[in-house]
Amino acid sequence: MRQLLCLLTLIAGLSACSTQPPITTADSEWEQHLSQLQQLEHWQLNGKIAFINQQSRQAANLFWRQDGENSLLRINGPLGLQGIEVHYQPGQVWVKTKDEEYRGNDAQQLIYRLTGWQVPVEQLPAWLLGMPSQNDYQLNAQHRLASFTSAEQWQINYLNYAQYGNYTLPRQLELNSADNRLKLNIHQWQIDDSTNP
Repeated sequence: MRQLLCLLTLIAGLSACSTQPPITTADSEWEQHLSQLQQLEHWQLNGKIAFINQQSRQAANLFWRQDGENSLLRINGPLGLQGIEVHYQPGQVWVKTKDEEYRGNDAQQLIYRLTGWQVPVEQLPAWLLGMPSQNDYQLNAQHRLASFTSAEQWQINYLNYAQYGNYTLPRQLELNSADNRLKLNIHQWQIDDSTNP
């Protein structure tokens, strides 16, 4: 009888333990990584961007600088232009070409009108860093973002990461919409983390 009582107590104890959700290394590593990315407000990158659709494929050099909510990007390459410079802040965008300057309140629409390419400027700062804009996403074996589909129906795939100082950041990613594919190859990240401990 005593052995039966001990056995029942042990089983009850085990079942109580099993009702607690396990904390996995993957979850804690991802949460820590995501928290680190969310602190980044000032950064810049250099790389290449390719625009691909059924009609054409074009490549250009890309420079992006992020200061809080304000973005500056330069795309130098074909695109029917020698290059464009885009200044974006929420609700306002202006685009400079060699000869003209254009203003509006929808960055993606304005770039599309000038180049014929869809570039999700407003969402890209988070996506470039490797942060999903949806709760439904997949992680890779290193507990970094592997892919997700945005509310705007862009499928974002992270192909490669690299270490830049204290940060693991994307090096190659692809963005696919119904009609366009953007491929980004990031050569260099520069992080201003002077405000972070």
